[in-house]
Amino acid sequence: DRDLKPTQAEYRKRRDIIYDGLVEKGYKVQKSGGAFYIFPEAPDGNGDEFVRECVENELLVVPGSVFSEKATHFRISFAATEANLWRGIEILGTLAK
Repeated sequence: DRDLKPTQAEYRKRRDIIYDGLVEKGYKVQKSGGAFYIFPEAPDGNGDEFVRECVENELLVVPGSVFSEKATHFRISFAATEANLWRGIEILGTLAK
């Protein structure tokens, strides 16, 4: 009996923030269709090593190899505050260079 449209709209907004931010920073990524995570390709092609760099920069992401045979990707949850998403995008932008 609960209207989930506001919640769905909020997650769509967060998805678009992280997707647009990643694309702007040069990441190869597909827009998520219904999940609360996104699965970008690591800039150097090594998702496991890239995750180590993220953690060293105080950004928690998960290696894609945990979910797939593709060790080239990493996974980001966008079930976070907008402020944390923007902070993450900035860190990822720095690491992409």
